Amino acid sequence: MNHSRSTVASIFAALVLSLTLTPASDFTAVGDAHAQPDPDNEAGAPGFEGESGFDIIFHRHYPGLECRDAPTVLNGSGITVRYGIIEFPYGDDRTWEIKYRRLQNRPRGEMIKTFPTLADMRYLLSLSDLDMSEILKYDELLAAGNHAELLAILTRLIDPRMDKYNRKELEGFDPNLCVNDARNFVYSLRLDESVLDDIRDKKRLFHRGEYEKYRSDLMDYLDEYPKMSGLHEGIGNSFFAEGNLEKAREWFTKGLSANPLNPMLEYSLAFCHLMEGDVGNAIESLIASIFACRNNMLSWLALEHLLAERGQRIADRRFKNMTLVDAEGGNIWISKSVSPGVIEPWLYYGAAEIATEHERGRRFGNFGNWKAEVVDYYRVAHLLGKYMLLKGENGNTYDPYLESLESIYRSGLLKEYVLFDKVAPYMQYYLISILPEDDRLRLREYFDRYIISG
Repeated sequence: MNHSRSTVASIFAALVLSLTLTPASDFTAVGDAHAQPDPDNEAGAPGFEGESGFDIIFHRHYPGLECRDAPTVLNGSGITVRYGIIEFPYGDDRTWEIKYRRLQNRPRGEMIKTFPTLADMRYLLSLSDLDMSEILKYDELLAAGNHAELLAILTRLIDPRMDKYNRKELEGFDPNLCVNDARNFVYSLRLDESVLDDIRDKKRLFHRGEYEKYRSDLMDYLDEYPKMSGLHEGIGNSFFAEGNLEKAREWFTKGLSANPLNPMLEYSLAFCHLMEGDVGNAIESLIASIFACRNNMLSWLALEHLLAERGQRIADRRFKNMTLVDAEGGNIWISKSVSPGVIEPWLYYGAAEIATEHERGRRFGNFGNWKAEVVDYYRVAHLLGKYMLLKGENGNTYDPYLESLESIYRSGLLKEYVLFDKVAPYMQYYLISILPEDDRLRLREYFDRYIISG
């Protein structure tokens, strides 16, 4: 069922309750004089006795960071938080709408999912008569010595034909971002959009098989933009299409040296491995591509097929936010699909978002100096901390998604979960790029244990 934003607002107005925050870190719900009873919530507003529970979780990974929980912060600010139970304007299984061969993005406030699904990717490829599952023919074709057909299949998939809008959404990265040579700082190349559009338009040469002309045009740009690794990628792909794997690898490696933030470089390297029948290193390259940018749907789709061949699959653990928050107004909307028994954890999560968002106005709190992954961990610690306390009070409390988060926490990898699956995608991929080696190994441990199953 779809609702306009005005409809959602009217539903909220009908269900709104007022929430007062007490100094003891407890939420106390009081009825609003204008509120209407919610027929799906006959028990009324839940009480919020007990401590927030986030301290233990938060300080497990950030023991030296002094902070207060969100209820205490908000109480000190004098802000009154209101919340409502609504039906979100989409279903949990809703994918992005595709019209006229393009993804139709919905307003940010109406989205839980931060990027298109694998099903969307399969459909978009099919519009160009492409099917990523064809990469699985590598074994059969190599055994038959049919390198030409395999090369033709992989060339179509190494740089699929799609329009500019879809390419930007499904490759998922910002070509302006670049990491410095010391790998400890990310900056913008400040490329004009007209330059990027011209380079994207030149892909038509690749798709027409005019590889030498394509390389020549990209080389002209490379002289001016040596850090733009999309140029190295395109040149490498053209050599791959001609069957020159040595030159292709050379250019992909040069691109990784110039700017490893481009996930398409490792994606293309995976095809070099497949051309040689090395599926193990192909999988490693695809995982490296996803670590460069988790929004690169081409890499996820290729990885899905190669893992399936091994009897494995990909588990989608993206953060499933069940709240919509108006931080300025102090309003929290909670999805009607949330079980009444686990509303409180999501209220704590929403309160933590309000607390951290208000730092933008320098009103209160000490969140302004925190890195993005710390802010997100702070919020998740409220959600999970309250859930675990509720379970301790009532053994019948259960939510499958929050159970999964608890399992990750007890394994000691919640910090890695937040960095990989919770931090906003445009920040996540460069935060990972500058991780120390030990932290990268822990992130890989999280990926192997919780993203790959089977």
